[in-house]
Amino acid sequence: MTVKYFTDANSAAGYVSLQNENLTGVKKVYHLESPDDRLVHYLLEQISHVLTPRCLTLECICSTFNPDYLSGLVIRELSVAFTSGEIITDDAQVINLKSVYDRLIIKENMGEIRRLSKEMKRYYEKMYMHFNGALHVHDEWENIYVDRMDFEKADKFKDDLITRLFDTKIPASRGESQLVRRFFGTSTPDGLRDFIPELTYGFKRYFIKGRPGSGKSTLMKDVVARAVKLGYDVDIYHCALDPKSLDMVVVPELSFCMFDATAPHEYDAIFTNDEIIDTYSSFIKEGTDERCALVLEEIEAKYKKQIKLALEAMKNGHAKRAMLSDIYSDAVVPEKFDELLNELVNKLK
Repeated sequence: MTVKYFTDANSAAGYVSLQNENLTGVKKVYHLESPDDRLVHYLLEQISHVLTPRCLTLECICSTFNPDYLSGLVIRELSVAFTSGEIITDDAQVINLKSVYDRLIIKENMGEIRRLSKEMKRYYEKMYMHFNGALHVHDEWENIYVDRMDFEKADKFKDDLITRLFDTKIPASRGESQLVRRFFGTSTPDGLRDFIPELTYGFKRYFIKGRPGSGKSTLMKDVVARAVKLGYDVDIYHCALDPKSLDMVVVPELSFCMFDATAPHEYDAIFTNDEIIDTYSSFIKEGTDERCALVLEEIEAKYKKQIKLALEAMKNGHAKRAMLSDIYSDAVVPEKFDELLNELVNKLK
């Protein structure tokens, strides 16, 4: 079985990685140090093909820079993981992939590599600046609804829901909970990408609908706190724009999950046991949308403008990244690639 998700994000806080937090309980970590995402992807893709006949659960970590590329691979049955990227996981064994390149080709193209790298970095800095701008606007958006929230109703709703989710359940017997942290999705120039239908399949699903600032993330944080108190393991998925905010919580032992199902990652209930939680109608003062329509329209326009500018910068940065990958791909020596692949596969025997 294959499971896909993200552990890195291009966010309002810059590049953020949750690789460490995703590897709870994994004993052996190999960090693939490479100047090129494409090489890492091809290696991990080949390793996953080798492992497929062994009927293991392969957790494929997808790259936030290109969701079609693998940036990591976790095999929990073997307690082994392969990671990559800027953040080196604690206690990881670093494997430098530069050995697969023809040094002469790299040397001949070093001027172009430096130029493209500099341009890519400039576009990504602009992207992060506009994502940060979008988050500040989003904070304005949230404040409108926070100011009109009935906190007494919100607290009662939360308490009733948590009682329904947990209080009839037997606490887990293992003791301390194991938490893994990931990202809900990633932004691309063509919109948000996520794997929510696959990650939530087979669970009782709670679709949280509501406006910014209507308590969606806070509700999920309270659910996590109760699960931890009772000793249940929790998979926690953070917001890619604002890593401090939660977008999804999964409690596998109790077979339920809940997630933010509003734009830009809008989902609707399709299975009979799916349930919608509407935080807006439940504890925001009635008529708020109508009374604040003009201000909300202004804020939404400002937010969309910042997101558009961020995605334009991202598109340009990704284009430079792809050009760098072309240079590095042309420098790969096939025999050295095969030798490295065999070395990595042997670590799994």
